[in-house]
Amino acid sequence: MTREIAMEYGLMIAVAGAVFLFALLKWQQVKVILFRLMLTAKSMAKDAILNSGQEQEEWVLEKAYQHLPLWITLWMSKENMRKLIAYLYELAKDYLDDGLINQSQKSIR
Repeated sequence: MTREIAMEYGLMIAVAGAVFLFALLKWQQVKVILFRLMLTAKSMAKDAILNSGQEQEEWVLEKAYQHLPLWITLWMSKENMRKLIAYLYELAKDYLDDGLINQSQKSIR
């Protein structure tokens, strides 16, 4: 009986690990998509297609809902997506100033 219980616990741990790994990999994919969209928005701003930071943010938000998997867009509200985009933007600025994520860039917001 104890061997069966140990096998059940082992199976539950393996499933939990697989779910965690899946979520981690999907999170990395979401970040890549959002960073690409942010870079595209900055390029469009440089070409005077998007004029303000607000226009860039709205463009990224709109495109994120088009490019991200459906289950993420159903799960995450636009306001939470906006917060995630702002967080990743601040993270990218922090990394780009000195190559470290060390909060050396102060948030303007």
